[in-house]
Amino acid sequence: MDQAIINGLAEGSVYALLAVGLVFINRITEVASFAHGEVSTFAAFVGFTVFHHLGAPLLIAIVCSIAFGAALGAAIEKVVIRPVQTSGLLGTVMVTLGLYFVLHGGMKAIWGPEVHPYPSVFGNGAIRFAGVVISAQHLGVMVTSLAIALALAAYLRWTRTGLSLRAIPQNRFGAAVIGLNIRKLNSTAWVVGSAVGAVAGVLIAPLTFLHSNMMAAPLIKAFSIAALGGLGSLVGAFVGGLLLGVLENVAVLYFLPGYLKDSVAFFFILVVLLVQPEGLFGKQQKEKV
Repeated sequence: MDQAIINGLAEGSVYALLAVGLVFINRITEVASFAHGEVSTFAAFVGFTVFHHLGAPLLIAIVCSIAFGAALGAAIEKVVIRPVQTSGLLGTVMVTLGLYFVLHGGMKAIWGPEVHPYPSVFGNGAIRFAGVVISAQHLGVMVTSLAIALALAAYLRWTRTGLSLRAIPQNRFGAAVIGLNIRKLNSTAWVVGSAVGAVAGVLIAPLTFLHSNMMAAPLIKAFSIAALGGLGSLVGAFVGGLLLGVLENVAVLYFLPGYLKDSVAFFFILVVLLVQPEGLFGKQQKEKV
C-alpha cells in the first residue's frame, strides 16, 4: 500500500506539472492548448539531441529543453494563436489540434517512431524510509514538481508581472483599461506554461522512455485533472494530479487489472464532476443577465 502511494505520488507529480502548465495558459489566455503535450515532448527531444549527439552535459541539455519549450510557446502564441484569438472557442480549438498533428508529425520525421532511453538527472539509486523503497528518480520528480509549483505560486504572488497576470482572469477588460499590455502578458503566459510543460517532459521521459507518443495519455489526464481541480485553479490542478496518480496505483494494486488503470481514474473524475461541476477547487461562475 505504502509503495503504491509513493509510486502514485511520483506519477501524479508529472500529471500535476503538465496540468499546471495547461491551466496557467488557459487561465490567462482562455485557450485550451491540445498541443501542450507535443510541446513538452518536442522540448524533451531537443534535450535528448543536445545530450546524445552534441555531447553536452545532461544539465545543459535539460536547460536547453526548457529554453526551447519556452521559445516554442512564445512562437506559438505569436504566429498561431494571436491571429485567431478573436475567432472564438472553436477556432482556437481547431488551431491547437492542427498544431498537435504538425508537431507530432515533425517529431516522427526528425527522430523517427523509435523509443529512446532518456537518462535521469537524479541517478539510479534508491533510499529506504519507514520500510518503503523510494527510487532517486521518483523522489527527484516529486521534489522538483513541488518546487516548481511553489516557485510559480511565488511568481504570481510577489512579482509585478505575476500580479498583472492574476488581474487578467478577474477582469480582462478592466486590466486593459488600467494600462496592462494584454498581448505581452498572453505571450508571457505561453512562455511560462510551455516551460513548465517542458520540465514535465524531461521528468517523465526517464520513466516511460522518450518517443513521439510519450505525452498522449498524460495530456488527456492533464485535461481531466484540470477539470477535476477547476479550470481556473492552479492549486486544484496540482492537487488533482497527485490524487489521480495515487488513485490509479492503489486501484490497480487492490481492485483492478493494469489495463483498466486509466478507466478507473476517469470514472472517479466523472463522479466528482457530477457532484461538484466546478471542480474540487473551482469557483462557481455567476453572470448577470
